[in-house]
Amino acid sequence: MPTVSHVVLRKFVYDIYRAAGGTEEDAKIVSDHVVDSNLAGHDSHGVINAPNYIGGMKGGPAAAKLEIVRESPAATVINANGALGMVAARKAMELAVEKAKTCTIGAVGLHRCGHAGRMGEYPPIAAAAGMIGIVLLNGGGRFMHPHGGTSRRLPPNPIAISVPRENGAPLLLDMTLSVVAGGKLLVQTARDEQIPEGWMIDAAGNPITDPVAFRERPADTAVMPLGGFQFGYKGFGLGVMIDAIAGGLSWAGCSRENPTRGASGIVMFAINIDNFIDLSDYEQEIEHLVAWVKSSARLPGVDEIYVPGEFEERSRERRLKEGIPIEEATWQRLVTAAEQGGVAPPPTLLPEEA
Repeated sequence: MPTVSHVVLRKFVYDIYRAAGGTEEDAKIVSDHVVDSNLAGHDSHGVINAPNYIGGMKGGPAAAKLEIVRESPAATVINANGALGMVAARKAMELAVEKAKTCTIGAVGLHRCGHAGRMGEYPPIAAAAGMIGIVLLNGGGRFMHPHGGTSRRLPPNPIAISVPRENGAPLLLDMTLSVVAGGKLLVQTARDEQIPEGWMIDAAGNPITDPVAFRERPADTAVMPLGGFQFGYKGFGLGVMIDAIAGGLSWAGCSRENPTRGASGIVMFAINIDNFIDLSDYEQEIEHLVAWVKSSARLPGVDEIYVPGEFEERSRERRLKEGIPIEEATWQRLVTAAEQGGVAPPPTLLPEEA
């Protein structure tokens, strides 16, 4: 498995996108997004997906495709017209922040948007502006079964929330309401590894451990809601409500056989903290919260208690130094994409060699 410096990987993916016709802004936003996902330890949303965005680089700047279809001082609904999802989502959160400066809460909905990648990328934009950022998505492919059912009915419907703190990176929760994101099944397939019981079931409710079945047997397999057989009603219930909010408010449409505008709707919220409490006081409260949680007695074998987002920060620190491990199958897909675009593949350099 090649291990690649993030510097080398960023330039490699950026060059592929530029060769495919992407603008400087689009190529940078998307290449940074996928590499930063790998750095954070979310390989399911990293460069394993990079070739999938090549087609979206054509046709001019992604931002130029964004069409406002409804607007008020606090809210905007945008038809992305198939624009690169990572560009559209970043612009949407930036707009939500601008609205929250004058309206306390800013909200932006996106429909007909390309795949926006890792939802955890966007709430920290609000946190960096001294706000709370929240993202809801009714997308990712309808592959989760309802609690008590076995048929694919809902997407993983992720939620991501970020809040600023006085010391360190913002707290960041980024989670799906299925037990696992679909991309993690693709990573297991690329690594030729089995999946644990409790991730996926067949039409009779039996566990499946072969990740290949996720794509090859869509009619009789489904990913379980968060909580599994015993507590899956919690993940399922939250998934339904996120579908109702993200699908409904964005105009994309809620999950059904043929959603109104294809589903995969995103809603971004930015909440201006200063309109509730002085930002410095709020950030101090978050430090009290973090210290209190971390002061808990630990189970045997547990060296540290992590707060939301801290695991990703540790992964980032480690991979910045040690490099990003890339599955051989993923690396070969990148090399093939590069060669098709006339881009010379780089050597798989470690950080100290870059």
